[in-house]
Amino acid sequence: MKPITVLLTATDFSASSSRAEERAALLAAEHGARLTLLHSLSGLALERLHGLLLHGYASSEAQLIGHYEDALRRLAEDLAGRWQIEVTPLLTVGQPHREISRAAQEIGADMVILGAMGEHPAREFFLGATAERVVREATMPVLVVRSEPDRPYRRVLVPLDLSIHSLAVAKLAHRVAPEAHLTLAHAFEVPFEGKLKFAGVSDEDIHHFRQDERQRAQDALYTLANSLKDGEQADIQVVFGMPEVVIPEMLRETAADLVVVGKHGKSEIIDMLLGSMTKHLLLDAPCDVLVMPPGQKAKP
Repeated sequence: MKPITVLLTATDFSASSSRAEERAALLAAEHGARLTLLHSLSGLALERLHGLLLHGYASSEAQLIGHYEDALRRLAEDLAGRWQIEVTPLLTVGQPHREISRAAQEIGADMVILGAMGEHPAREFFLGATAERVVREATMPVLVVRSEPDRPYRRVLVPLDLSIHSLAVAKLAHRVAPEAHLTLAHAFEVPFEGKLKFAGVSDEDIHHFRQDERQRAQDALYTLANSLKDGEQADIQVVFGMPEVVIPEMLRETAADLVVVGKHGKSEIIDMLLGSMTKHLLLDAPCDVLVMPPGQKAKP
């Protein structure tokens, strides 16, 4: 299993990003990884500052940049000292989500760690949160942090659609939280069940169809569980119902502190860039959410 060696987290010095910084530092300490701490100054804000300077304001762009460089350096030094890790501060100028994606690609980050909400939650509600934008664009896994990171992850729920990407998602969960207890889950429905009833198919036959679907899913999940490193065994949960209803209930029942999902479901056309289940979890999950981009294969 490929080790995690390079992490990137972004800060806007808000309470939400503080939780992401701490989780990133904790993960870096767990995995012996290097951490890059990024802050992106809005290019639009700097343009507005230029306009203000023309009207006699004393502040300068250089002073503003210097202020954030100092704040970022102090934060990096604090994280490095408390967690005994290597932290590199990085100040950029531009749209935050694009700068985060670009920087992650340039440094070869194995994962990006972000807060669930930025400095301006009301504005981001309408414009699309930075975290969700990065999830849409990134080519590496993105961890969206909601909870206070007081300990390593202990209980991880992995909802799977049984597509060809499912094994990679399960292995990512084990790779990020190797000591955590994994639950592999699948929510299923009988294809065209409503149409079967309309066509006069008996309830008994539909029940048999459900049992067949359940057994197929259980067999697939057991195969996935047995494919994890060192024969790592996970709990298996297969529940009848819509994923948007079933998975949140599973999160509550398992008391998961992390949920790991693929960016797309089987129908990638849904929401254009994010599968409906993934988007639902990003908005409403009570725990941290780790999203794996499509197209990644399980690594040895």
